[in-house]
Amino acid sequence: MIRLFLKLYGLLIGTLAFSFLVQIQLMDYVWREMSHGYDFRTRFQPTFLLLERALAPYPRDEWPQRFGEVTRGFGLPAARLERETDSAPLAALGAEQRAALAAGSLVWADREGGGFRLSKKLAGSPYIATLAFDGPDNRRLRFVTYVVNWSVEFLIVAVLLFFWVRPFWRDLGELRAAADAVGGGNFEPHLAVRRGSPLRPLAEAIEAMAGRIAALLQSHRTLTSAVSHELRTPLARLRFSHSLAREERDAAAKDGYLARMDRDLAEMDELTSELLDYARLERGAPALELQTVPAEAWLEDVLADAREGPGGGGTPRLEADVAVEALRCEPRYMGRAVANLVRNALRHARARVRVLVEAEASRTVIHVDDDGCGVPAQDRERLFQPFVRLDRSRDRASGGFGLGLAIVRQVARWHGGEASIGESPLGGARVTIAW
Repeated sequence: MIRLFLKLYGLLIGTLAFSFLVQIQLMDYVWREMSHGYDFRTRFQPTFLLLERALAPYPRDEWPQRFGEVTRGFGLPAARLERETDSAPLAALGAEQRAALAAGSLVWADREGGGFRLSKKLAGSPYIATLAFDGPDNRRLRFVTYVVNWSVEFLIVAVLLFFWVRPFWRDLGELRAAADAVGGGNFEPHLAVRRGSPLRPLAEAIEAMAGRIAALLQSHRTLTSAVSHELRTPLARLRFSHSLAREERDAAAKDGYLARMDRDLAEMDELTSELLDYARLERGAPALELQTVPAEAWLEDVLADAREGPGGGGTPRLEADVAVEALRCEPRYMGRAVANLVRNALRHARARVRVLVEAEASRTVIHVDDDGCGVPAQDRERLFQPFVRLDRSRDRASGGFGLGLAIVRQVARWHGGEASIGESPLGGARVTIAW
């Protein structure tokens, strides 16, 4: 907090100091302008005129002595009369004031230690009369005024800045504590940042980041656990078939074992592909390049891919109903998601699978219907979790690896939409992607 406070304080003080320098120049200018309009002749010219008349009857050699007597009578003990060539006040005047003095004008100047001096060359003589008046030291008074003014201003700025920095620093402390908590493995930090704080968006971003990290770590743990579990069965079968094939002497029986091994290898290859795809999708949304594609041609290619891919065979009739001319999506990812849905439908359908592409308001909707046994309402949301299969679908010949619907939902969310499971008009399950 000290460093932040000092930086802001230094910036403000620098700004104020510059403004004060400008104020000083303005104040001096105003002072000069105001004092310039003050006519000293009006007030003191009669005094000098009386002095000239009082000295006029005497010889000029006696003027210094007579001047002292007269000024004491006037109550001016600090008055002096000096020859123009010997005058000390004349040396302290500027060129303009000297010229005015030589012309017989009354000249005013600050007095050392305070007060002011008035000087005038007496008419028709080489003498300069100087009257000194006590008063405050204007330069010192001005300096003290500036110091007091600056000190008060700086103190006010320090107090106000402290109360401004204090809640800001407290919010920064909350953010730092949250970052330390996330670094220590706590992905549910509690950020007590004020609602109106300028750091509130950053706090919300940290909370979202922590939640995302927690989800990724959980996904990583789930993926690691699932990999070890899902690979264990085909590896055990593969090892068992390999052992039997080595001991088998009959060529036909050995070929049968080798065929089993091929199927297990194909299953492991398919599982590895599914795991890699899911892991890639879980890393975060890519920079999608949405394209406008002809709906009917795009769906035709997707259905052909679904038929040819793993699990896409079977006897159910596959129908397509396209009610839009074009749709806007990332063709490759959305095609993969729809192909997954079609393969799932073909696995579970009895005789019929239908894909419907239509528009609802401003959204594009794809329904994949089958006439199978459907999905119980309590299990529909759970099926979108990775590696989840219903009990009746534990056999991978019908249930897959439990990653297809997880990939479908991820792709739908990338497009700003959602995936859901409902009841199909055909009597089975309806899986819908809407974006």
